[in-house]
Amino acid sequence: MSSVLGVSVGASAVHLVHPGTGDLQGPRTMSQPVDKSGRPEELAAESIGVVLTGDADSGQVHRTGVAYRDDVQAGAVHAAMARQSLSNYQLVPEIRATMRALEHAGLLGTASTPLIYDLGSSGLTVSVVDRASGDVLETLRTDVVGGDLFDRMVRDKQVSGGRLRAPTTEAQARALDAQCRGAKEQLSSRGAVCVPGDSGLLLLSRDVFESLVTVPVESSARLVREVIARAPRLPDVVVLVGGGAHVPVVRSVIESWIALPVVVPESPELVAAQGAALLVGAQGPTQSPAAEPVGNGPDSEPDWSALLAESEPERSSDPRKRNTVAVIGSLAVLGVLGIGVAVGMSMIPKTTTGEAVPADPTGPPVTTTTAPPPPPPPPSAEPAPVRTQQPQPAQIEEPTAPPPPPPPELTIPGLPPITLPPPIQLPEIPRFPR
Repeated sequence: MSSVLGVSVGASAVHLVHPGTGDLQGPRTMSQPVDKSGRPEELAAESIGVVLTGDADSGQVHRTGVAYRDDVQAGAVHAAMARQSLSNYQLVPEIRATMRALEHAGLLGTASTPLIYDLGSSGLTVSVVDRASGDVLETLRTDVVGGDLFDRMVRDKQVSGGRLRAPTTEAQARALDAQCRGAKEQLSSRGAVCVPGDSGLLLLSRDVFESLVTVPVESSARLVREVIARAPRLPDVVVLVGGGAHVPVVRSVIESWIALPVVVPESPELVAAQGAALLVGAQGPTQSPAAEPVGNGPDSEPDWSALLAESEPERSSDPRKRNTVAVIGSLAVLGVLGIGVAVGMSMIPKTTTGEAVPADPTGPPVTTTTAPPPPPPPPSAEPAPVRTQQPQPAQIEEPTAPPPPPPPELTIPGLPPITLPPPIQLPEIPRFPR
């Protein structure tokens, strides 16, 4: 028996959709709030591990689809799943999972170019999508507006008005943020809320809340207009997804600023997780357990193993490559030796016959051979006289002359001996012919 699990990783919560039978009618859903000091990718991997472990005891085999927003989040999810030793999962582009869930729910109608307004806790992503191909025609993301901003505005209003005590510790700050978030979520279906907490009793009406967040919501409407102006095609419907789509003022502002029909799913925060479950569930139980992206194209998951391999130094195991390197090195050494020998031979003097003799004149004599005979003369009427080549006598080493005798001395009685100077030799005077 097999089952599927769809997961979306948000900044404030991790949502899991567990259809069980592969049909999204009445699925089991779980939402795990993300601690501000933790990482949502780690919480997602831990939650998936708990679900898979429980279902493995009942004999179920899971195929998990995890929706990711961008390549950075995909890499973080991939690393977190590896630390949990989980491999039977697939990373799915969030926009593709959203489109699959909207198609399954029949919310797009006859629209061909929907605009997806995804308002989460950490920011807003606006995308214009071609329904037929699934390509994203234009997209833009900002963190200026989001659910966390709404929570801070409620907290600052309550603290500045003296209704709530300002937190003094990190734990109190987290508790106050959770109290303000709970009040915001309850105002989606109520006109006023009363939320108790450690910092006091939070009293807030929908009118006051909407007056606080209208300005940032209107700024998001301007962003939608900018994306529409930049898109190559005009959208024909606006779909609000993400947890921020629950806020009634968001829908009213978008409807008044954008002259397009606006659609809000029943559970807009679960759309990405539902689509991820639908995508992996449609592939059947024979899908490979390796962690591979669903689909191809620019929104598919990058090849993380290839990226890691590019960051490591290249080590070739091919012996032919190693032999090639060795041969090239040997040829380089022989080339250097050849240059040295050629330079050395060029410094040795040559004889008239073209043979080398020692550069040192005091070295042993070398017997030279005769030059090769001249080429025969061209044929003529008279025979040329025959010249007999006389062998050249070998060079005979001349005997070394004995050292000259010491200069004579003149001895005079009573005086020390006097050394006579050497005789003066006059230069030979040349004789001119008469």
